[in-house]
Amino acid sequence: MFAEWKQNALDAWAKRPGFLRGRNLFIGGGVLLVLVVGWNLFTGGSDAEPYRTAPIDRGSITRVVSATGTLQPLVSANVGSTVSGPVTEVLVDFNSQVTAGQVLARLDPTPFQQRIVQAQAQLSSAQAQLAVAESDYQRYVLLQQRGFASEQLMSQQRAARDTARAAVATARAQVAAAQTDLGRSVIRSPIAGVVVDRQVNVGQSVAASLQAPTLFIIAQDLQRLQANITVDEADIGYAAEGQAVRFTVDAFPDREFEGRVSQVRQQGVSEQGVVTYTVVVEAENPGRALLPGMTANAEIILEQRDNVLRLPNTALRFRPADPEIAATGQALAAETGGGGQRARGEGGPRAEGGQRGGGEARGQRGGGGRGVAQLTESLELNAEQQARAQQIFQTAMAGAQSGGGGGGDRRAAMRRVRDQVIRELEPTFNDRQRELLAALRQGAGAQREVRQQAVVWVLRNNRPTAAQVEIGVADNGYTLLHEGLQEGDEVIIGGGPRADAAQAPGGPFGGGAGGGRGGGGARVRGA
Repeated sequence: MFAEWKQNALDAWAKRPGFLRGRNLFIGGGVLLVLVVGWNLFTGGSDAEPYRTAPIDRGSITRVVSATGTLQPLVSANVGSTVSGPVTEVLVDFNSQVTAGQVLARLDPTPFQQRIVQAQAQLSSAQAQLAVAESDYQRYVLLQQRGFASEQLMSQQRAARDTARAAVATARAQVAAAQTDLGRSVIRSPIAGVVVDRQVNVGQSVAASLQAPTLFIIAQDLQRLQANITVDEADIGYAAEGQAVRFTVDAFPDREFEGRVSQVRQQGVSEQGVVTYTVVVEAENPGRALLPGMTANAEIILEQRDNVLRLPNTALRFRPADPEIAATGQALAAETGGGGQRARGEGGPRAEGGQRGGGEARGQRGGGGRGVAQLTESLELNAEQQARAQQIFQTAMAGAQSGGGGGGDRRAAMRRVRDQVIRELEPTFNDRQRELLAALRQGAGAQREVRQQAVVWVLRNNRPTAAQVEIGVADNGYTLLHEGLQEGDEVIIGGGPRADAAQAPGGPFGGGAGGGRGGGGARVRGA
């Protein structure tokens, strides 16, 4: 009705005589502005945004570790030269298919041929000297038989003969070495494959005085490639041989390739205080579309659940703006001890204590207790160990939070704190706890699922109603729902009346009013 009244007023002003219309329009606009402001003040602003809901459905939940790396051939050979000289001929180019033993290039053979001639001349000279030494030795043997040669003279003749024989052997070795160098002036392929790099041209001089220069790089088989991806130390505990991997490259952003983890290298690399580990992924290269050197944006699949009941993550972050309604959810969360806390993974200390959305204060209240509870369940901590773990958590988290950082940094800090707690408690573990710890470190603990309680809101009679649910593993979009709601139930994911800034404190189970933006930001995330 108000909109109709405004339109009628504008039409009336527009029908005024032309010479008064400009002035009256200014006056009328001011009047309308005053009326609109007054109407907004009277009604308290625009109508409240309706609640947005999403159904509980069935689908897939996939947890992944994201990393990047470079594609490389499974087997490649750097073909170089161990002799020096100018290049006289290059017989292959980039992308040339070669076989084992095929000639790739030739160096100038002239100096090597001359060296062979020189070595053969030295061999002939040594053989002539050996003949003379043999003749002298035989003559002295006859003289000794007749008593005209002493033993000392015979020793000297034997030494001369042996020296001449050694000179012949040396000369022969020099001839063989010269012939070998001549053979090495012809550069051959050690394997069958394709030339992926050529670093030599005709006329270029090859100097191999200190080390063999690389002339060609040959990839053995480009039907299969490997990606050496770097994984952060906070996530390397999740990686294991045999895990499925999917990745994309910038050249084919809409195409997804698949591979499998073949090796997790144990040597870490530290750069600017960040420690990373190399995970080798082998993948098929259909149609040879992938090329060595491409950057692979990979996701290591830690766990995949198909056809499971799931709820949107935004439902876990929603909190009603009405303080009285929100208080009911807080009371329910306090009774169950769950609030918005939930596990993002499985396996005790390596599982994520995920907090989707919410404020820093909420992370400070729940981090230590949740982490200690996970350690207690996974490692069967006694009361004294629990107290010690709680103390370490509080001290370490205080230092981590003082450094600031975003959500992903806080999650990484939580993982580092848990690792620190385990290291400090390990000397106090009994045999049973050491077995559990060894199982966790070997990945056996990944089969133990962590379930936690949470509070979500459903719309009943156009009013948010708190509902307690039991949740499990999560990805970036959905969380596994064990119990509490049924398939098809509508949960609130946003909308509703907006709260004043003074009435929007962070609760123990959600973010700001009307929910927030999706995602989690952690490196271990969902598909």
